[in-house]
Parts: sequence; C-alpha cells; structure tokens
Amino acid sequence: MTGRAVALAAIALLAAACFPASTTERGSRDDAASPLSATPIFPNLPRQRIVLMSSLPLVYGAGVDMAGMIAGKARPHPLYSALVQDHDLVVADVLDGKALSGARLIVLVQPRALTPQELVALDGFVRGGGRMLLFADPRLEWPAGMGLGDPAGPLRSSLVSPLLAHWGLELVDPGLDQVRLAPSQAVLVHPGQFGERPGKSGDASCRIAAEGHVARCSVGRGRAVLIADADLLDPERIDVSADSARANRQWVHDIVAELDGEDSS
Repeated sequence: MTGRAVALAAIALLAAACFPASTTERGSRDDAASPLSATPIFPNLPRQRIVLMSSLPLVYGAGVDMAGMIAGKARPHPLYSALVQDHDLVVADVLDGKALSGARLIVLVQPRALTPQELVALDGFVRGGGRMLLFADPRLEWPAGMGLGDPAGPLRSSLVSPLLAHWGLELVDPGLDQVRLAPSQAVLVHPGQFGERPGKSGDASCRIAAEGHVARCSVGRGRAVLIADADLLDPERIDVSADSARANRQWVHDIVAELDGEDSS
C-alpha cells in the first residue's frame, strides 16, 4: 500500500469514528428546531441492504470538508440519515455485482455518468426483481455556489440517457421554472419531463405520469420510479421551506412505500 493510500485509509477510519455522533446530534437539533422535518422522508421498512449513489453532498452536506466533518460540523441529508440509521446502507462509488449483491432497493440521486458495464449491472439488477428510485435532473441548481466547471460540484445535467433510451424513454428540459404537483403538493424546481422514445431495445414497460415529471417502469421482474428533478431534495426545500418541506418529504416517502409494495412477480 502506498503512502497516499495509507493516509486516505486513516482519514476514512477517523471519519467513520466521528460521523455517526454528528449525524445523531444534528438529527436531534433539526427535530427540535423545525416541525417541518418531523415528516419522515423514508417509510418504516424492514431493515435491508440499500444502495445509494449520488454526485450530490448527501453524506456530509454542501461545503463541509474533512476538517469540518471531523469537528462535528457535518450536515448529512435527511434521506441519507434515514437510510444509514435504519438500514444496511452501501454508499457506492461503483455499481457492480459486489455493490448490488443482496440489495433490494437502489437510490440514485443525480448520479455521475455510468459506464456501459454499470448500466448493464443496473438494468440486470432491476430486471432480476430489484427496485430503483432515480432522481434525474436536466437543470440542477443545488447546491448553490458551485458552477458548471467546479470539479467538486455535482452534475448539473443528468447523464442517464443510455439507460432511459434502453427503457424507451428520453429526458428533456422544457424550460419550466417551478411545478407544484397535484395532489401531493410537492414542489419541483426546473424539472425535466420524460417522453417516450421510439426504437427502444429493451422490454421495459413505462407509464409517464405527473405531466411527464414521473415515469414508472416495469422491467423484467423489477420496478423503477424515475423523477425528473433532484432539486426537490435541496435541504432548503425539504427541511426548511414552509412551502414545500412537508409535501416533498411525504411525496418521497410515499414513492418509496409504493416501490416496496409493488409485486415483483
């Protein structure tokens, strides 16, 4: 092992030791400070292995570096906090057989561009009976202050087109500002829209709903729900805003419950 690898391993061990306490402490502060955050973002499911991949700062919070995390200043996203507290969470850097083994649900939040091998693995996971929740945003704003060229920032435009095309879908940016969905009242920001794409090569069956902002797909024995927005998960909108926090949390909660309840036969 190289010196650099040893240093990274040491940092990772230190982070693992420090982070859980920070997560618990912040969760307590949030619940006490804002009744909006009392609405659960994730349903009460049996403990299971769940895979999470995102280019967004879900684990430590936007703008929190390693020093800040060690100092207890981590601001984990409520979705991450719920997953890591109640389930066997795998935060994946790579989607392969090892990462997906034993999982029933994968949550992708504006993931990085996936390799052809990862796309095959993801398609096979769902096809074999897995569940997938995807937030794919064609015009991401969160987190603020990180431009298109910032290497530390998330993807500003979703790069999941190959998977969507294989399932007979495309994602477009219709230039919308803000959308409030009915009847959930969830608020989407600059959301995309899914449309049917001719010439698909797979056997997926997708139903487009919510004026194109949601697609529900049956793929083999599995199910996927695709949402054409990730800004709805912005902590300002899902934790703080009286206009959207409760509704956005409840909407995500209900979608996951729907996925879990679908019959895979």
